[in-house]
Parts: sequence; C-alpha cells; structure tokens
Amino acid sequence: MAAGFVVAPFHTFRTSLVLALFCTAPAWAADVLPLTAAQKKNLGIVTTAAAAQGASPALTYPARVTLPPASVRVVAAAGAGLVTQLHVQAGDTVRRGAPLVSLSMPGLAEAQNALTQARLKSQLAAGNAARDEKLFAEGLIAESRLRATQSETQSARASLSAAQTALAMLGAGKVTGSTLTLSAPIAGVVTESTAEPGQRVDAGMALMKVADLSKLALEIPLSPAQARQVAVGQAVTVSGSTAGGRITALLPQLNAAQSVLARASLADPQKLLRPGQSVQAAIVGARSAQSLTVPSGALVWKANVPHVFVETAQGFAPTPVQLVRQNASQAEVIGLAAGSRVAVKGVAALKAQWLGE
Repeated sequence: MAAGFVVAPFHTFRTSLVLALFCTAPAWAADVLPLTAAQKKNLGIVTTAAAAQGASPALTYPARVTLPPASVRVVAAAGAGLVTQLHVQAGDTVRRGAPLVSLSMPGLAEAQNALTQARLKSQLAAGNAARDEKLFAEGLIAESRLRATQSETQSARASLSAAQTALAMLGAGKVTGSTLTLSAPIAGVVTESTAEPGQRVDAGMALMKVADLSKLALEIPLSPAQARQVAVGQAVTVSGSTAGGRITALLPQLNAAQSVLARASLADPQKLLRPGQSVQAAIVGARSAQSLTVPSGALVWKANVPHVFVETAQGFAPTPVQLVRQNASQAEVIGLAAGSRVAVKGVAALKAQWLGE
C-alpha cells in the first residue's frame, strides 16, 4: 500500500455515501426521503410493484410427508411361538386378509381343544335347559331343578366365551393345528418387517407393520410468528404434484428446533409422495380484497411496527403496513395502495437515513 493512503472499510464507505447523498434536513423528521435518480442508482435501490391478489397468496414452507397413526396397523402374536414362514416382505402391497407370517405355537392346540370342549359343554347345557323348561311347564319337575339347569347353562356359556377369548388372544388369522397364520388387518403396503424364519417371538412382539398409503399427512415446522398466521382448516398444496389437504392441528409446544409443528391431512391421487419425503408445502390463505404481496426483504421495522419504503415522485416514503402473513421470500400486507412500488434492494441505506443511523 502506498504511503499516506488508508483504505476505509466498505461499511464506512457505504455510510459516508449515504450521508453525502442525503445532505438535507434530518430525514426521520420528514414524510418522504428525498432522492434523485442518480442517488437511487448509486445506492443500488431497486423497486418492485406490490402484487394484488384475488386471494391471499399461497406461501411455501419446507415440510415432511408422514403417515398418520390411523393409517398404520401393527401385526403381532399375543403368544410365544416360532416363525416358520414369511409370506410377504417390506414393500409388498397386500389386500385385507392376505397371509403375512406363519407361527408355530404349542399353546395353540391346547387353546383349540379347550374351545372345542367348552363348545360341547355349552351345547349340552343348552339342550338340558330346553328339556327341563318343557318338563317344568308340564309340572313334572320342581322349579329348583329348572333353576339349577339354567345356572349350569349360564356357566357353560361363560366358559365358552373365555375359551374363545383365550384363542383369539393368541392372534387373529388362519389356524391349522398348532400353526397360526397372521393376516393383514387392512389393505396397504408392508412398511416394516422384523420377523425372520426360525426366529422365536414372545407375546406382544411386533412382527410387521402395514400402512394405508392413500392416507398421508404433512408436518410443517413454522416459526412462532409464522404459526400465528396459520389456522386449522387452511388449504395446503404440495409443489410439483396434485397432492393437497388441510391444516388439522398446530401443536401447542415448541420442538427442539424452537418451531411450532403444523400438521395437515394429505391426499395424493398420483401416488408420487412417500413417507419421510421432504417437500415444499404451500399454505393457502383466506380471500382478501385489501392485501398485497411484497418481497419479505422490503420490510423494515420501527418500534415493532413493519414498514416499507414506497417510491414517490419526490423520493421514498416510509409507510407502515399491517403484516398478515410472511415466509422467507414473501409477505402479505395491508395498508398499501394498489400499484405501489416498494424498495426491495438498498433498503438498509434507506432505513439508515430514515432512522438517522
């Protein structure tokens, strides 16, 4: 560097340029910041027209496709057993009632035998009760004998119900001897399979998961400020597809990333989306005849009130607006006249002169 020359930092040069260009009375006391075309060019100020919308624009947010709990079924055996055969694997599409996995269960034969015995006893007790009712009506037996027979019938029915419950608790499916073949509880896709042939399983162990992929959901993380601009029932669309739905819930607590999680239902007619997929979700606002859309970069804040710099013949007028909704790129505001042009670049220089910084 040559002696006697000092290179000023860029921000110092920028501030000096702003002050030199605005050599007038303090701008924060004026309604308009006076600015010539040359000064506007030197400060790099660019304007754009606030866009009028027949309906509030659909602001986009990053989101994740999920499976709602109601769309997932877990297949498990309620008793201990040995996996003898897998009829499907993860990714297979199954119809309701299709075989999924076969288990050898020693307790199954005992439960079947107990059910058979309980059914025979119930049938015998019912026959005895019918006979004694007829004899009692003819006056051939005492009432006490009829009551005893009816009591035995009720006891036999209770035993049959218990045997049926005990067999059902071992798992729903096709029973062949000591082998139980568990079936799909719904039509859908096998999303997870943890069973392997030869594996011993305990009661209640999850073996497979079947999901109805026609019913998906979205999880949309929002900042607390963005969440205040979203309500249950608003329409949601997914960029690049025909999928859509509506906001169903806004979780009351913040997650680990300090975001409010919005949940939305999702129908995907083209079947292009998959659980876990990252997408761009557009939340459609309510119709508004007064709101306009401006780039988010056009907003500046003073005393917690949002403003934009509206271009006039004399310069730029700091104009307060009401913020309806905002995301990273767009903001929907009320308080601007239709056709207004607002500064979207060079805003920092305008703000510095406006606030006297």
